[in-house]
Amino acid sequence: MKTILYAKTIKDLLSQIKNNKGIQVVGGCTRLSELPEKSISTFGISELSQIVRHERYFDIGAGTTLSAILQIGQNHLPQVLYEALQTIANPIIRNTATIGGNICEMNHKLTLYAPLLALDAKLEFVSQTETITEPLLNFKEFPKDSVLTGIKIPNVDADISIFRRIGPENKITQRSASFAFIAATEKDTISSLRLAFAGPFAFRSKTLENDIIGKRLPLSQKDISEILEMVKQEFYKTATDQMISDVLTQQFFNLTKYSFEQLS
Repeated sequence: MKTILYAKTIKDLLSQIKNNKGIQVVGGCTRLSELPEKSISTFGISELSQIVRHERYFDIGAGTTLSAILQIGQNHLPQVLYEALQTIANPIIRNTATIGGNICEMNHKLTLYAPLLALDAKLEFVSQTETITEPLLNFKEFPKDSVLTGIKIPNVDADISIFRRIGPENKITQRSASFAFIAATEKDTISSLRLAFAGPFAFRSKTLENDIIGKRLPLSQKDISEILEMVKQEFYKTATDQMISDVLTQQFFNLTKYSFEQLS
């Protein structure tokens, strides 16, 4: 017989986790075929479903539904995030699925991972003793005895924003991935650049981006070819020993080439 517990506050949630060894935290459960033997639901914890809009960023509770985030509006959300949200399932699922659930899938990075990675999102984890804020770029595992409570999402300036979802529609497989590209220009140069990929693994290289920032515009075909070679070198450093198909890899390179062509 399965045990399902509920919490009314974050404090209550943490207390029940401490007192129930092996219990798993669940949210909208839209990707679970069945519940764990022992679980505790975050549904109904109002602290986890708040959206606070600041001048340069959003604080979004981990239990906020995807539909609620979309309601912020296309003119206010970062474009890559808005487009990514629209590609997820259908309105019925988005009414239940949460942003925290989309981030916390550890076996395969889901649709929002690449745009949030490109946006320099930060994750807030809370335990009974401390609050930890960690860049998504550095996220490998949950801090011990903590829960994800919020996501801080900068609202970056961009002249070009590109999001693409790769793979079969309406399901996640090893051939599924997401791609995000954000670029800003100033005085005929690339002033800011973010390039991210997420699926079987996550890729973003700030070293690569810094090497490209400052290049003169418009980019020539020679420039684009050189940049693509730089991207390939960095990508294969991350992709070594990862389970990724040649098709998925080529789609990433094709999208990268297309993105930089928008700066030519």
